[in-house]
Amino acid sequence: MNRKIILLLSLVSSSYFFAQSIEGTVTDLQNKPSPETEVLIIKADTKFSAITDENGMFKIPLKEDGNYILEIIRDGVKTNSENITVKGNSKKNIKLKEVPVEKKIEGVTLTARKKLFERKVDRLVFNVENSVASQGIDAVEALAKTPMVRATDDAISIAGKSNVAVMINDRLLNLNGQELINYLKTIRSDDILKIEVITTPPAKYEAEGKSGLINIILKKNTNLGWNGSLQTSGSYYGGRPATSTRSGTTFNYQGDELSVTGNLSIGDNYWENRSYNYLTGTTDNNYWKTNSISSNNYRYKGGGLKGEYKINDKNLVGINYNYSFSNPLEQGESKANIFDKDGYLDVFSDYSNRNRRNVHNASAFYDVKLDSSGSKLSLTANVMLNNSNARNFYNTITSDEVSTFANPISKYRIYSGQADLEKTFGKVKTEAGLKYTKIKNDSEFNFFNIEDDQYILNMKRTNTFFYNEQNYAAYASASFKINDKLDAKAGIRYEYTTLEGISMNDDSSAKIKYGKLFPTAYISYKPNENNAFSLNYSRRISRPYFGNLNPFKFYVSEFEYSTGNPYLLPSFSDNFEFGYVLNNNFNVTLYYNYNKDNWDRIQVVEGKSKYSIVKNFYNQDQAGINISYNYNKLKWMESNIFVNGYYAKTKSYDPTAVAAAAGYSANFNVDNNFFLNKSKTLTLMLGLWSNLPNRDGNTYYYANASVYTGMKLNLMEKKLLINLYVNDLLNTNRNKGIEYYPNYDVEYFNKGITRNIYLSVTYKFGNNNVKGATKEVKFEESSRAGGGN
Repeated sequence: MNRKIILLLSLVSSSYFFAQSIEGTVTDLQNKPSPETEVLIIKADTKFSAITDENGMFKIPLKEDGNYILEIIRDGVKTNSENITVKGNSKKNIKLKEVPVEKKIEGVTLTARKKLFERKVDRLVFNVENSVASQGIDAVEALAKTPMVRATDDAISIAGKSNVAVMINDRLLNLNGQELINYLKTIRSDDILKIEVITTPPAKYEAEGKSGLINIILKKNTNLGWNGSLQTSGSYYGGRPATSTRSGTTFNYQGDELSVTGNLSIGDNYWENRSYNYLTGTTDNNYWKTNSISSNNYRYKGGGLKGEYKINDKNLVGINYNYSFSNPLEQGESKANIFDKDGYLDVFSDYSNRNRRNVHNASAFYDVKLDSSGSKLSLTANVMLNNSNARNFYNTITSDEVSTFANPISKYRIYSGQADLEKTFGKVKTEAGLKYTKIKNDSEFNFFNIEDDQYILNMKRTNTFFYNEQNYAAYASASFKINDKLDAKAGIRYEYTTLEGISMNDDSSAKIKYGKLFPTAYISYKPNENNAFSLNYSRRISRPYFGNLNPFKFYVSEFEYSTGNPYLLPSFSDNFEFGYVLNNNFNVTLYYNYNKDNWDRIQVVEGKSKYSIVKNFYNQDQAGINISYNYNKLKWMESNIFVNGYYAKTKSYDPTAVAAAAGYSANFNVDNNFFLNKSKTLTLMLGLWSNLPNRDGNTYYYANASVYTGMKLNLMEKKLLINLYVNDLLNTNRNKGIEYYPNYDVEYFNKGITRNIYLSVTYKFGNNNVKGATKEVKFEESSRAGGGN
C-alpha cells in the first residue's frame, strides 16, 4: 500500500514537468492482467520505467514526444521489444509473447533460452518452473521428472541408491518413509522454483548417507494473504478386496511479519505380497523352501504446523512441528519344506501383527543477518520422539501347534542442537558450524507362549535392549570464484561418535568410539553459456539403523527368526564425480565410488533353525556413467530421459557369505508428456523405467521393469488439478535375486500388487502466490529410525 501511495504522489508531481505520457495494460497469453511486470521506454541513453499494478496497468510520464523503444520484462526475462511513437498522452495495451527473446544477466543483455539444467560447483540444478511437464503436479511427481532421481509413492532414490535425504530451502526435512511422501504430496510443483540434486554433499551437511541429498527450493514469497488446498487420491487394485486412499488439506498465510503453514492428512494404504525363499545346498542335498503371502493395511493420520516471524530485516525466528500416528495391521502365512540329514519336515505358520506408532518432530530456528554481504548466523534445535507398541500373534504347526505372542515396545529419543555461520570476505564465501546429537533407544521385547489361553512369559526369548549414542561434529568450508569461468569449493568435517548397546537378556554390551574426517572438494569450469564442467570429491558414512543393532530374536515360526547385531559398524565411501552439462538440458556424469565395510542381512542355517542377521562383510568398487536429457523442441511434447550404466566389483571378507561375481549393469527412466491442447492444460503421460541385472554384496538381482500411463488435467486457471494414472501397466514390477553362500544358494522372489489405477484431485483456493512458512530445519538423524520398530 505504501508503494502505491508513493507511486501516485510521484505521478502527480511529475505532471508539472512532463507533458507527455504513455499508459496502458499488460496481459498474459490467457488475456489475464500481468502484475509485477516491468515496462521500459528507451531513447538513446535515457530510460523511463514503471511496474504494473495488480490489474496489469501502468503509466510512464515522458519529457518529450518522439520515437522510443518499448520493452517488457517479466521475471527478469525480456518478452517483448518494439518501436513506438509518442505524441502527447498515448495509450498502449500490450500482450506478453510466448517465447522470451532475451535475458538480462548482471547488466548484460544476451539472447538465451530457458535453462532447464544448470551445473553448479557442488550440485546439479533442475529448474522446475521452466518445465511445462512439471507444472500442476505434486512434489513427488516433480521429483520423478528430475534428472538422476526416481520417485514413487513408496520411496525416493538417486541413480538407483536409496535412503536419500530431502531438504526444503536448504533445511533437511525431519521426516522419513511414508510420512515424508505424505508431506511432499502437500507441496505443489507450481510453488517450486528448482530442485537441486547433490550427489556429493559439501561439509556443511551431515556426512551420513551415501546416496546424497535433494534440495527443493520454493519460490520466494512476495505476496500477502492466504490460500489453501484440498487433496484426495485413491488407488484401485483390480480383483483385490481393498483400495488405498489419501485425503489432506493445507493452509498458508503470509503477512508482513508472520508466515504460517499448516497441513492435515489421513490415509489408508493397502498392499499384498507373494514371495518365496528357496535355500538349496551346493555341497549336499539339503534344502529349505518357504512360500509366503502377506497383506498390510497401513492406516495413518498426521499433521504439521510451521510458523516464521520476521522480527526485523535482520532477524527471523521459526518453529516446525509434525505429528503422525499409524496403526498398521500386518497379516500373513507361510509354508516351509525342510530336508536335511534327519529327514523331511513340513512347517506351516501364520501371524497377525497390530502396531501403534506415535511420532513427534519439533524444531526451532533463529536466523540473524550479520551484514549486507550475506553473512548469517543460524541456530537450530530439534527433538524427535518415536513410540511404538505392537501386539504380534504367531502360530506354528508341525505335528503340534505352538501359539506365541510378542509385545515389542520401542522408544526412540533424538535431540540435536546446531550453530551455522556464513561469512563473506570479498570474493570468498565461508561456512563453519558445530553440532551435537544425542540418540537414545529403549526397546523391550516381551515374548509369551500361549498355553490353554494363558500367556506364559518366555524368558529365553524376552529381552530388553538399551542403546545410547552421542555425536559431536564441526565443519568449515570456503567457496570462491577464481575468475569469470572457474569456481572452486573445499571443506572439511570432523565427526566423533560414542555409542553403547546393552542387551539385558544375555548380559552383553558393546561400546564403540571413533572419530573420522570427511573432506570435500569441488571445482567447476564454465567456458560459455552452453557448456559447464565440474569435478567433485566427498567422503561419506552410513550408520546402521537402530533396529539392526538390537540382538533380540524376532520369530516368524519356531524354526525361523531374524536378529540384529550390536557389534555392527558403520560403512564408509569415497566418491569421485566428473560432470558435464551441454545447452542446459543434456547432463553427463562419470563417477567412481569405493565402499568399505558395507553391511547387509545374510541368512544362516544351524541345525533345524534358519535365521537372518545383519553383518559387515564386504567392500565394493563401482564406476559408471549417468546421462540425463530433456527434449522440449516440440511444442506438443516434452520428454525426460535418464540412463545410468555402471560396473561393480565386490569382495567379501567374511567366510559366511560369498561375493557376487563382478559385472556390468544399467537402469533407465523415460518420461514422456504429450500436450493435447495449446494451453497445455490437458496432458497425456507415458513412461517406462527398467533395471538390468545387477550385483551388490552377495546378491545377484534379476532385471525389473515397469510401464505407466495417464492423463493430467488443469482446470479453473490451475485451481482444480486432476491426475489419472495406470501404474505398472504390464504388471512386470517384482523383485527377484540369488544370494550366494559357501554351502548353499538362496533364490528369492516377491511380487506386490504394483498394477493399479491411481486418481488424485486437488482444489486450490485463495491467493495462489502465497507460500506461507517455507523454512525447514536440519535433522538428519531422524532418518535412521526408519530401519526398525
